[in-house]
Amino acid sequence: MEPECSRIISRIKNLEIQGATNVARAAMRCLEVTARKSKAKTRNAYLNDLEGVGKKLASARVTEPTLRNAVSTVILRVKLQEDLKAIRRVTLSECGRYMRELREMIESIAEIGSGEIDDGDVIFTHCHSSHVVEILKKAKRKGRRIEVIVTESRPRNQGIKTAKELLDAGINVTYCTDSACGYFMKRATKMLVGCDAILADGSVVNKTGTFPMAIVAKRFNVPVIVAGGTYKFDQQTILDRPEPIEFRNPREIINPSRLPKASILNPAFDVTPAEFIHSIITEKGITKPQWTRELVEVENPI
Repeated sequence: MEPECSRIISRIKNLEIQGATNVARAAMRCLEVTARKSKAKTRNAYLNDLEGVGKKLASARVTEPTLRNAVSTVILRVKLQEDLKAIRRVTLSECGRYMRELREMIESIAEIGSGEIDDGDVIFTHCHSSHVVEILKKAKRKGRRIEVIVTESRPRNQGIKTAKELLDAGINVTYCTDSACGYFMKRATKMLVGCDAILADGSVVNKTGTFPMAIVAKRFNVPVIVAGGTYKFDQQTILDRPEPIEFRNPREIINPSRLPKASILNPAFDVTPAEFIHSIITEKGITKPQWTRELVEVENPI
């Protein structure tokens, strides 16, 4: 595997590359590098190189169907080619095509989602989502006066990235601890979050803390809205396979030597059941979580 691909995969694992969309972009870069630098002399050897990198990418973040879908989509398209020279060219063109489709999808979600933001809204959000940020920036450009309550999103504090991007766009931001969600949710008019996976039953996987925050939102009658493209739908869950939840290094929470007899667990994600979700914003429109599967199956995701 090329050194650049190894570095990218390491950055994905270490959360230096954050967000499902950014991870998908990084995956496309890995496939492009492999296409250009593979020394394979036959079609099969080339596909082995490409699929080998794909498997390493997929294993870098187990709770990322976006990553798996991006890689598998491009490789499936590439496999239709027989000629070795053509297959290299097609890999590059398909990576570019996927990225264009991804940009268009984000733009569509931002346009559709901004229509759900009303003047005077106080939006509560957790972690960092490019979809959420683009929706709120689009709403701001349309003249909506909004305030956004951003959680710190421990233990990696991805909320700082969200807060900075919104502040740069001229949006009013209140930054708070995760544990203060009960205090601040009372002020919110909507809870808007992204997601890392949409499951067949309409539940969503997102940064740890989303589920309890959704429970708090329901207590205060704050609708929970999720932004996520259909490329985040995990087809495997149609077969009742559970979504794997990534557990990260305990040192992100505490040095284990301080609690030598304790079992220290650090789940990166939790699952918010469909019953706590008001709606999901996709590039194909706004849907109830229970109907997402049907929406995806109308037209295969990219």
